[in-house]
Amino acid sequence: MSVVATKPVDGSLIIKLNRPEKRNAFSLELTLRAKDAVMTGCRDYRGVIITGEGKVFSAGLDLAEIYGFKSIEDARRYFSAIKDLAITVANCEKPVVALVNGSAYGFATELLYFVDQVVAVKGSEFSLPGIRYGLVPVTPAFAPYLFGMLRSRFFLDRDFRLSTDEAVNWGLVHRVVENVDEGLRISLELINKIGAVPHGVYKTIKRLMISSLINEVSGRWDELLNTLAEESLKPEVRARLEEFLKK
Repeated sequence: MSVVATKPVDGSLIIKLNRPEKRNAFSLELTLRAKDAVMTGCRDYRGVIITGEGKVFSAGLDLAEIYGFKSIEDARRYFSAIKDLAITVANCEKPVVALVNGSAYGFATELLYFVDQVVAVKGSEFSLPGIRYGLVPVTPAFAPYLFGMLRSRFFLDRDFRLSTDEAVNWGLVHRVVENVDEGLRISLELINKIGAVPHGVYKTIKRLMISSLINEVSGRWDELLNTLAEESLKPEVRARLEEFLKK
């Protein structure tokens, strides 16, 4: 079974994170396959819809895989792939919609910063719980730009989470739906709506709003990912991860 499933619908490509037994956590394999699928969707289709299999959009980073790192090279390869996926989504010249079919944790929440629109099924929650294990968020440099300095500090609370309605108020979610079927319909409508914007205008707006921000924080982001790779191998972090994995 592929960890990423794709399906064309009405000229758009649905990309489904397909590790329900692991709550669709981003393993290195899933991350690389998701990046390839996004690239295909951006090249060959009118738009891309990213969603998850089962009742959870994604649990975020694969903590079991991080616990299994044997070297700094393993860690850097993994976190570089995570960054590459986010950049690929951000640089897509076609509309990218995230259909959040259940709760999004950690990097799954952060990935939403880079899409064009977020459609969420009512009852979904959003949080960055990695700090409880000693892992900083992958993209903290973006949070102050998106949510403001004071609001972004809420994510330092390991128990902090946003409900679907709160995520709308924060600007993280754009549309709330009752179920996945409605979400798919709305997502396709949004792709058509965004796609109706003249291509040159759309590309320019997206470049100015997202890509320019990535360029601005690129140096700090690389530094953070190197630090995160090093931190993931520290005994105290591994001990916290081991305790979590035993539960």
